[in-house]
Amino acid sequence: MNNIPRLILVAILALSTVCPAAEGGESSVAIVTGEVRNPTAREITFRYNSPTALGRQTEHRVDLDSRNRFALEIPVVRGTLVRGSYKGRSVPWKWARQAASYVINRSPLVLFVEPGDSLHIRIHPGHLSTSYRFSGRSADNSRFFAEWHPRLRDFQRKIRDSREMGAEDFSRLLDGWRADQLEFLNRRRTRYAFSPEFIEHVERYFNYTYAFLKISYSANYRRTTGRENKNIPPGFYDFLQQIPLVDEKAIGVDPYSTYLVRTMDLEMMKMPRSKTLSDLYDFTSLELSKETLTVLDSLYARFGWHPGLSKMIDLSTLGLSAAVETRLDSLYASRGRPNLSQMFDLEKMGLSEPARAEIDSFYAKSDGSYRITTSSKLQEPEIDTTSGALVFRLPAKDGASGMEGLRSFKRKRKLSDMVDLAGLDLSTENGAYLDSLYENRQPLRLSQILDLAGLGLSQAMEAKLDSIYAIKRRSIPALPRRFDLAEEKLKGRVRYWFLAGQLISGFQRGGASFAAVNRMWREFQAANPYPEYNAAVLAALDKAMALRPGRPAPDFTLRDLDGQPVSLSQFRGKVVLLDFWASWCGPCIANLPHIRKLKKKTTDLPVVFLNLSLDSNEAAWRKAIEEHGIEGVHVRSGVSGSGPASDYNVRGIPAYFLVDPQGRILERLSQIELKTDTDGVFAKILKSLGSV
Repeated sequence: MNNIPRLILVAILALSTVCPAAEGGESSVAIVTGEVRNPTAREITFRYNSPTALGRQTEHRVDLDSRNRFALEIPVVRGTLVRGSYKGRSVPWKWARQAASYVINRSPLVLFVEPGDSLHIRIHPGHLSTSYRFSGRSADNSRFFAEWHPRLRDFQRKIRDSREMGAEDFSRLLDGWRADQLEFLNRRRTRYAFSPEFIEHVERYFNYTYAFLKISYSANYRRTTGRENKNIPPGFYDFLQQIPLVDEKAIGVDPYSTYLVRTMDLEMMKMPRSKTLSDLYDFTSLELSKETLTVLDSLYARFGWHPGLSKMIDLSTLGLSAAVETRLDSLYASRGRPNLSQMFDLEKMGLSEPARAEIDSFYAKSDGSYRITTSSKLQEPEIDTTSGALVFRLPAKDGASGMEGLRSFKRKRKLSDMVDLAGLDLSTENGAYLDSLYENRQPLRLSQILDLAGLGLSQAMEAKLDSIYAIKRRSIPALPRRFDLAEEKLKGRVRYWFLAGQLISGFQRGGASFAAVNRMWREFQAANPYPEYNAAVLAALDKAMALRPGRPAPDFTLRDLDGQPVSLSQFRGKVVLLDFWASWCGPCIANLPHIRKLKKKTTDLPVVFLNLSLDSNEAAWRKAIEEHGIEGVHVRSGVSGSGPASDYNVRGIPAYFLVDPQGRILERLSQIELKTDTDGVFAKILKSLGSV
């Protein structure tokens, strides 16, 4: 999901990762107490990273007592950011439109606490925003964030406007932002009595936020515009020499870990990419011999990357001669670049026929690139060439990225648009049938591409190979390479802290990567000198094991659209597709056509589509269901990182789980699997129901 503002919010307000052994002793606590004047809600939520669980967020909800007070103990070993939220008074829409710069209905509460702190907060709910007053030890540290947070909103706006900004302009934006933040901190040091640890923490905060955003520029530009930026100026990455890669004191500072990940990934991009089958796909779970993998790689290398047309569709039903089939393959292999109007429905964008022809001509003369921008001010899509480049300007909608918005205009290309069939003397019926075959083609299975007969594999093993090939997981080979780079470039505690975090993330993702992550975990245990990191990874592994296929699916009870309780366990005897989503999640909305396709296949089967929303805004949840025609059973958790989302290790959405009729986890589905292998998912459902 290309949601840069959300990434910024994570970077600036994310909770610090801490570790008890980092200070060489047991964790201490910070005591937070408070009171709410004229409360409009009875609950406050605090989120922070537990010092005993690396990379794992703890959520603590506290209720107000009869005197509208609360108290909370937070385990800490060093300065830690704590993010809280208090639900304030609802605001009439006519006021909200005039107060767009305010946080409506929920104001952020950001604290900085250190071991032994005793912080008291007075909360004053207001119509447009909620104010906070701090007292107690190191209260000035938290006062800083209360003053600084409006600057974050301004920065988010600038980042939203910079999605297609050139590298030099983006660099100047970030340089200016970092200088401004450090200057703001220095000015406040003359007013407030900051602790030394707070100053170090905030300085690293700004530096590593700057570094992670800058190192992410190229990837974010590509996601936004759909093309690479080839105009990166010399010296753009000089900051990598200025901001330390290994900084033990930054272990408790986000986005330090993100900066390390992006640095490793940038290094991987420079490495030559292998195109062997065994590097592109993770076959470790099949325990194939090295000899078999070598033969598979050899067969795949001879196959090449572009299958002939006769491999992709069955031409035998047309009764064509071998010569004509060969000619079709040749024409398909030599097809040229399509016109823009063949790729996208320009008429749907409101362009007349002459305008479409003009755009096609412009595209043909260009290098085949285009940019995409989104704006909330636009009501209808536009195409602009006045800058000398082709720019799609699209209305901002539902939090979807520009690429996701453009997909709604994408055409299904006909074979007759790509290949000149005139010289083949085909009948009109055969030409139309060819178009139909091509449009409805299915992704090729590995057993269709390669001749596996000589490998002596069982039919079941070939089916497993086909299944893995259907879901290309780029993250699987990336994790071992990232491990190797970390061992080369990182040292000391930072190395093992980073590797432990990667293992935890790998186990949380689950799916087909589990076997590879488990193998690296065994290697990590043998080398890691910090037992607390082993304990943290082991806790993540235990939770991941509880979500492996065949284990009982965690039950939950939530309210549906009518306010009635719905439990997962009430659907025993049926297969459940559990879909974690939200109205603001672009990929969630983009995947709906694939879910509808699966639902259509299962119409007459005992299958339930249970949609679990993480929307905190009930109105937005209801609106999205109606606007997108989302079918199935609907419930809402309203909080990410807790409740069912936590029980199912959901760290990002969309997330999909199949639950069998006995209430056991059948599989965690990937987005790619849902998109590219609907038939395979359907087959799993049938098998679970005992229908095959």
